[in-house]
Amino acid sequence: MLKRKTVLGLVGSAMALMAYPTDAWAACDTATYAELSAFANRVEAHFNPNGGTQLAIVRKQPNGQFCEIMRNYGFAVSASDVTTHSTAISTMAFDIPMPIASVSKVITAARVAEVLDAYNISPSTSIAAYIPSSWWSSRGPGLEYITFHQLLKHTSGMPTGTAWNSVSAFNNWFTAGCDADPVSGVCLDSGSYAYNAMGYVLLQVLIANMTTNLPQEASDLGQSEVYTSGHLLDTYVRDNYLGWEAAYSGCLHTLSRKPFAYPNGAVSTTAGVQLGPDWSTGCGTGGFALTAYDTAKFFSRLYAGDILSPAAVDMVFETGYGIDVSSTTIGGTPHVRKGGMLPVSGSLNYNSWGFFFKDYPGTALVLSTNMETGTGSQAIIEAWDETKLCADGVPAEKLGDEMWGCPGSVTYPNKATLCGSETHVCTPDEWEDRRGAEAPDHIYWTDHGSTELGFFGTSGSCSARYLTDSPAGTTCGNSGNSPMRICSGNSDAEGNACNWTGCKYQTSSSANYWGGCIGNPTAGALCCANRPCADGSVEQYFSSDMVGCAGTVSYANRESLCGYRMHVCTAEEWNANRGVASPGHIYWVDNGASDLGYTGSGSNNCAAKATPTGTGCGDIDGAGKSKRPMRVCSGNSDAEGNSCTWTGCTYENETTPNFFGGCASNPSAGALCCYD
Repeated sequence: MLKRKTVLGLVGSAMALMAYPTDAWAACDTATYAELSAFANRVEAHFNPNGGTQLAIVRKQPNGQFCEIMRNYGFAVSASDVTTHSTAISTMAFDIPMPIASVSKVITAARVAEVLDAYNISPSTSIAAYIPSSWWSSRGPGLEYITFHQLLKHTSGMPTGTAWNSVSAFNNWFTAGCDADPVSGVCLDSGSYAYNAMGYVLLQVLIANMTTNLPQEASDLGQSEVYTSGHLLDTYVRDNYLGWEAAYSGCLHTLSRKPFAYPNGAVSTTAGVQLGPDWSTGCGTGGFALTAYDTAKFFSRLYAGDILSPAAVDMVFETGYGIDVSSTTIGGTPHVRKGGMLPVSGSLNYNSWGFFFKDYPGTALVLSTNMETGTGSQAIIEAWDETKLCADGVPAEKLGDEMWGCPGSVTYPNKATLCGSETHVCTPDEWEDRRGAEAPDHIYWTDHGSTELGFFGTSGSCSARYLTDSPAGTTCGNSGNSPMRICSGNSDAEGNACNWTGCKYQTSSSANYWGGCIGNPTAGALCCANRPCADGSVEQYFSSDMVGCAGTVSYANRESLCGYRMHVCTAEEWNANRGVASPGHIYWVDNGASDLGYTGSGSNNCAAKATPTGTGCGDIDGAGKSKRPMRVCSGNSDAEGNSCTWTGCTYENETTPNFFGGCASNPSAGALCCYD
């Protein structure tokens, strides 16, 4: 039996038995509290307080304390009142659990990751050896090729089914097994996305069978293995992960199958949704009834590495086990998220969300609402960006493609102080390239770099030109600290001024709100998103440090595909950051001073090796390097029209292929981009 790990950082107290106040801020430092509070305010603005909603945002700070921001949007309502939000059934408080729904899958995945890591079992291992032997009368074809990874990622081909907690349902599936490829042995339906609860219930059974005497445990409880495994998961997680933080027992796996966490006299409502006479709290597959606060605290500790080993944490947050989506916010913060949904009435659903922000380890948002959110996750992303795009958290003025105006009145050297952590001061070219139809309402600086952006012409017939242009612009004076800028008019609400307006940029034929400049020392700032890929579209997320930016450029132009503060990854960075993900496109890597050639005789019998050990790929540039070196290949071709003549190559002296290939007659690719 696996030895239980000690949970670090838990506070042994009765805190979880208390009703938490609207804002528990004592452990927050000033800056963190201001940031998270602004975020909570923006979330609240998106999710109008129409009743029955809990919000908790938790971040573990460098001093080890947890900054906690909680919001209570009013009262709980029944399913029949959800559409009108008119009848208060009971006052919403933080000692009422939320319908966690499928967000509970992250908790299940965390336990699975812990066991696999402790036993040194690869997620790609077959589940066949760990299934209770009493569960099948005969094995179906290909059953041994179904892996933990496939269950965790919903790609096992398991049927959705309605009797997901029935032993017979699993037995029937095991008997059918999967159709396996006769050569590779991999299930032919592997990779099919069939989101269902059955896979995560089976994972609970597998873990219980690996770490306990499951048949005896089931006999002692007088329940089936399915029920018992869920009960054991509930007990283990609460004892080892949650400690004193969680006041509530689970609902699906308590012996009475009824939650007992409600205050005396409470009406049968679960954080706003009355799901039936059995008082089901909508715990989801994991079987957990937790408050938004307890859930967020658990996820924050999990993400911060207090509960699991780094390898197990990576299984959840990097590989995405139990997670639905890995993406970036509009402003560029990588995040992973998990959603859960329970039907209420008609098209109305109860939604629960868990968001984990990668640039801020230990930051978790948990939101539950009985509102039909529809684009709820997008609303959370927008709320995050609204507190990050401008440094002061004031909602920014959207002016184009991932470009915002941050009002203020600062000197040119201080322009960057107005942009938030997810943005940088836009260059003049970014303004020209990204601007939409919106007219600015304020006056803004751009960042012209090392050469001053002066003026050319006369009032009413003017342009913004660099002092090095031909014809050259004239300095605006003030030691170069009053350059031309973006003008909403001759003045704005912040007291900034533009003597000239309606100017063009360099040789452009149309005016684009340029103006200024002599005697105009202050402005706000135009801020652009720090997007990982230059075109704003990230095709693949391999880890929090590496993304794939699809494209069709030459090796010499590979950097053009990477965004702000990004560089083309080296081959070593690809090997270190890829995890288990496969490339979906063909990508350049950066070979530095060497030339990445090849050895071998063809696909699956080759290696990418730096010259002179490797043979150069030809088509030499002026520096004596190949214009088409070996690169990372998704196959012989990709959707952008790039090609790899050879595939399945190793790298240098490694023995396992890592998707290297190329190279002769293969002149273009996208780029793998890593954070600086």
